[in-house]
Amino acid sequence: MIRKLLALSFVTVLGTWASTAAAGPGHGADTQCYVWANNANSAINTAYSSSPTYSFNTNGSAETQNWVTRRGTGAYSVTCKGVGGGGWGASGGHVQVTAYGSTDSYCKVQNWGSGGADFTANVKCYSSTGAAVNSQFDLLFVW
Repeated sequence: MIRKLLALSFVTVLGTWASTAAAGPGHGADTQCYVWANNANSAINTAYSSSPTYSFNTNGSAETQNWVTRRGTGAYSVTCKGVGGGGWGASGGHVQVTAYGSTDSYCKVQNWGSGGADFTANVKCYSSTGAAVNSQFDLLFVW
């Protein structure tokens, strides 16, 4: 009985520590930014505001705070204003991305940064054969 109680206490403390550590200083484990990149074929190197109907930003209106920029075929960058950690030691979080639509494409997070004032991520999308392809996608960033 005592072993079970000690094990349960350890798991509870470890779980609390892990979720707090993953969230970073000053952040709870909550959604910071959600983006639906609805314009797969936008002009290269021209940022557009993600769909405000299907996007979210804890810092304000998704329409003025979340931006998507196509960098080339199947390559995108996403910026969510004001939801970063605010410094190198405060970077972290978790990012998920999913291709959207009726195509057979899939998307991956290439890398992301959350240490500055803003969250940024680079996303790459591919066809089922592995070729770079333009695709709609949605992206979720949580602490």
